[in-house]
Amino acid sequence: MAMHGYSHRSAMNLFSAFIDGIFIAGSVAACDFLLWGGEGGPLFITENLHYKVMAIVFVTQITFYYFDLYEVRNFRHRIKMGLQLLEALLFSLICLSILYYFFPFMGIGRKIFLFTFGMIFLLTFSWRFFAPRMMKNGLFKERILIVGTGGWAQKIAREILENRQDSFEIVGFVSDKHGKAGENA
Repeated sequence: MAMHGYSHRSAMNLFSAFIDGIFIAGSVAACDFLLWGGEGGPLFITENLHYKVMAIVFVTQITFYYFDLYEVRNFRHRIKMGLQLLEALLFSLICLSILYYFFPFMGIGRKIFLFTFGMIFLLTFSWRFFAPRMMKNGLFKERILIVGTGGWAQKIAREILENRQDSFEIVGFVSDKHGKAGENA
């Protein structure tokens, strides 16, 4: 599900994938811990804990990627992003259910499974809700110097500004009309 024919992997895309991974893994551990009265539930006493958590993180992040949840411009449209997030989580829930059907030893328990996805939704939506404010500070912006001042250069600058790509900052234009060394200007 590519957006308008391009995909750009910026620092913000990688940062959001990293944050999502932490929230997803933390949600699994927190739900197991909290649902069993702070003693640690059956997930903590299994020997394959890291495999189970990594399977959930992997499947969920793959579905986030295919549902364009790492595209920075989707963060501004909160309702659309929330619906895409729900769709992606439902799809990953179905994929993990199929995985657990064929590999029952990978299961984490129904109660933990459902509460985990609720917590994943709350955490990932809430940090995406505040992400546009983080992007405005310039920490994650890629600085662009456009070579040329003609029609194509202006079109590129217009596209960046019109599509509100906050992951880019145009720092200037460099004219390509200069004469070469040894050439009469």
